[in-house]
Amino acid sequence: PDLRPATRELAAKAAEIVIFGVAFLLLMNIMGISLTSLAVLGGAIGVGLGFGLQKIASNFISGVILLLEGQATVGDYVELDGGEAGTIVKMGARAAILESFDGRWIVVPNEDFITTRVINYSDSGSANRYEAPFSVSYDTDINQVPALIEAAVARLDFVLDDPEGPDCELRGFGDSGVDFAVEFWVNGLDDGKNKYTPQVLFAIWNALKEAGIEIPYPRRVVEIRGGLPT
Repeated sequence: PDLRPATRELAAKAAEIVIFGVAFLLLMNIMGISLTSLAVLGGAIGVGLGFGLQKIASNFISGVILLLEGQATVGDYVELDGGEAGTIVKMGARAAILESFDGRWIVVPNEDFITTRVINYSDSGSANRYEAPFSVSYDTDINQVPALIEAAVARLDFVLDDPEGPDCELRGFGDSGVDFAVEFWVNGLDDGKNKYTPQVLFAIWNALKEAGIEIPYPRRVVEIRGGLPT
């Protein structure tokens, strides 16, 4: 069976370690160096190196767990606990490399995938839900807004009806207008390349304009007391 790229890379690394270990033992035997004496010296050195290599070993073991459990692999789009997100382009023995939508490479230790919360948008299926916020004027009959916006967003080719069609909800009353948001499902990720949300916002704008509904903006009333200065 074909192995995943990350699995092939891990297998190659493991093979390198085995070959190096066997070659080292053969070289010691050829040179006539006693392995018993090396064991005593190696034990002392190993204690010191153990503390320094603890993180490296932890990341290596975490990488093995990731590969065995399939929690993340090359091509998955993930969001880290700190808010950074990107597509996994490489998984090594020590760390994984994410590429963000703006081309930045983020090096993530394998241990972080095990010990912190990581959202994998590609793991559970291709459908994902997003939302687009907007506001309307207080002069608007807000009862007509949900149906109007849901119909406009549903006409977009990439918006899905399943698992749920567009859902427009009243979210609150702001300083300048009434706040709404429309939730919608799409196949794929709104990762900066697809730009699903901007297209939905264009549809909202056009629908409100065609219906004669005003989109509010901040206004300030300046009151001058005591008359104009002379």
